Amino acid sequence: MKIVQSHPQKPTSKEIKELKKLKARIDRAVADGKISGQEREDIKNEILTDGKESAEQMYRELELYRTLVEQKLEIDELELEW
Repeated sequence: MKIVQSHPQKPTSKEIKELKKLKARIDRAVADGKISGQEREDIKNEILTDGKESAEQMYRELELYRTLVEQKLEIDELELEW
């Protein structure tokens, strides 16, 4: 399910920095074509529990995670290890 915001705000420079940091963490976790259940949970927990400046930022981070992890798992470009 894709969530579309009616009036999304542009991310602040701090939010952009946080997105880049999250992307780098995800990239490291999936570099070998696999992601462990623990890595997956840790990344999701970081997104959901980290103090966000705005709800939009959480949506951006969730969308980044969905694009870089969930979609790749669905089409078998990424393997989930337990």
